[in-house]
Amino acid sequence: MRKRALLIGCRTGVLRGVDADVALMADVLAPLGFEVTRATGPRATRRGLIEAYRALIDATGAGDAAVVYYSGHGGQARDPRPAPAPGQPARIQYLCPTDIDEPGTPGAFPGLFADELSLLQDELSARTANVTTIIDSCHSARMARTARQVPKARTEGRDWATVHAAWRTAVGAAPRRAGRPAAESNPSVVRLVACEPDASAYEVQLPGFDGPRGLLTASLARLLRAPGAHRLTWRTLLGLLRPAVLDVVPFQRPEVEGPADRLLFDTAEQRATGVLPVSADRYGAYLDGAELFGVAVGDQYALVPPGGDPRRPLATAVVDRAEAGTARLRLQGGAAHEPPPEIPPPGTEAHPLHVSLGRRPVLLHPADHPDHARVAARLRACAHLRIARSDEPALAVVGLTPDGLRLADADGEPLRAAASPATDTGLDSLTQDLQQLARAAHVRALASGTGPAALPDDVTFHYALLCADGTQQPLDRSGAHVFHGDEIVVHLHNRAAERRHVSVFDVGLRGAVTQLTTTEPAGVGLAPDARYELFRLPGSHRLAGIELYWPDGLPRGVPRPETLVAVVTDRPQDLTRLAQRGIARRGPGGSALQRLVDDVVTGVRDARAPGAAEPPVRYRVARCDVLLHHGRRSGPPDHAPHAGR
Repeated sequence: MRKRALLIGCRTGVLRGVDADVALMADVLAPLGFEVTRATGPRATRRGLIEAYRALIDATGAGDAAVVYYSGHGGQARDPRPAPAPGQPARIQYLCPTDIDEPGTPGAFPGLFADELSLLQDELSARTANVTTIIDSCHSARMARTARQVPKARTEGRDWATVHAAWRTAVGAAPRRAGRPAAESNPSVVRLVACEPDASAYEVQLPGFDGPRGLLTASLARLLRAPGAHRLTWRTLLGLLRPAVLDVVPFQRPEVEGPADRLLFDTAEQRATGVLPVSADRYGAYLDGAELFGVAVGDQYALVPPGGDPRRPLATAVVDRAEAGTARLRLQGGAAHEPPPEIPPPGTEAHPLHVSLGRRPVLLHPADHPDHARVAARLRACAHLRIARSDEPALAVVGLTPDGLRLADADGEPLRAAASPATDTGLDSLTQDLQQLARAAHVRALASGTGPAALPDDVTFHYALLCADGTQQPLDRSGAHVFHGDEIVVHLHNRAAERRHVSVFDVGLRGAVTQLTTTEPAGVGLAPDARYELFRLPGSHRLAGIELYWPDGLPRGVPRPETLVAVVTDRPQDLTRLAQRGIARRGPGGSALQRLVDDVVTGVRDARAPGAAEPPVRYRVARCDVLLHHGRRSGPPDHAPHAGR
């Protein structure tokens, strides 16, 4: 088997970290045995990229591993007509080669279309089933929150007729493999993408790097370099990658498509979730890679011998110490209350029973402050939190100063106007604020159901800004700029042939989670083809919308992220616990979705199977992310596109 990686970097526009992204991925993949080919600068023109991709196809044989990586701008052109012609796309997505802005033949367009990439990917997967595509770009953009975050998209208004004509020519001329329809969703290819199709990906400056990097690329490289990464599946990797990205830029939500249960860069699959190998010596049993896998003190596992039945474990074990990347296990009795073995046999696996949901990193500095150890101990005792390394992006920053404790967000913007005293009362307040931020991060990161719990995308969400004269201005659902006092209207339309239930939550600037659909706590019921709006006032039925506000006491400064999270289910589900504060108890039973809500509230994932079998609740999660300014809007809404990546 040969391993080959084609690493593409297209530096255009304002991007500065593309070449460094490619170098970083080469440094990560080469030790894993990949032969790396770079396509950057003059080699990354439209023609150069197609030739490089075809060279990879020609060199690949059965059983080989192939990786295609891209860093650069993504773009899209939209059909200006209200409804596209039959059989024609409403928008055309493309990547931006290095010659995207060079003058050329009149009417020509040198973008590399998503459909072309899909067809090339189809040819590559016909040679080998072990194909991984990684795209660090996006297809829509809004201004970044600060100058340190550069969106990786272009929306400068390319002429639709030109782009559409070039698209028709390129796709029509592309070869297709007989017997298989070309499709972007190739079922044999793992695709890791930086964000959703109509959202933004960002280039940022992160700790440990000497310049800007793509946020997806930098976060992925850190995980791939961690001890134990070879045991990850793509699904597990996403569970680690997505929170790391969302903690830095709440608008960017990475996704993994395709066979996500595969081990990284392999075709072997691991169906069990969170299973870890156990290492042992004469001093005890251990789990390696504790930091990578989020293993925490108090986590409980069932130890299963090689080929054994997880329902009848050799022993159960509790993590009683985790440090230097290793977690020590304290063994307890097995299924038949037999005494545990002194040393588990080689090949023993640890299956999770009751484990941390995923502690969010908090940076605590300076390390030499007299109160550092005391504050760190308080934070580690919280189910949602852990102490971040100095070179690691963090959810929040706690500064130990002569005035007391100063709390800031991941971008260094203060969350409190003044420092809190480093007393027990001050620490109580600090940990409450941080746990609220961590829970909000978990709510922002809620994923749609998969497998039997997957729900079709059959409820439409449209977001609009309610103007003073009663008219509405459409809002993009990622990165729109709004102001204190603005009102947002959410339009729902159930296009399914079955009843749907929708719960909508607001995740505020300080992490407060508020349920907006309070009239029906188990979700607003929508009959087939029914429509609903948030909000219309009772009696007058006047459209009021959801009013946005800058919280009292939050220091003014740069705009901050606010998120609307909607959960669509196929039956009523009481999700009100997401909006409650200070709850530390686990609710009784319920569906898998309700148990997920309990996980978010308690910070602990209970991996035990439910006691009674029940038909799975299907659910889908939709979001709208906006940037809220502290001042009131001074004029009419400005929805002109912003330049960006």
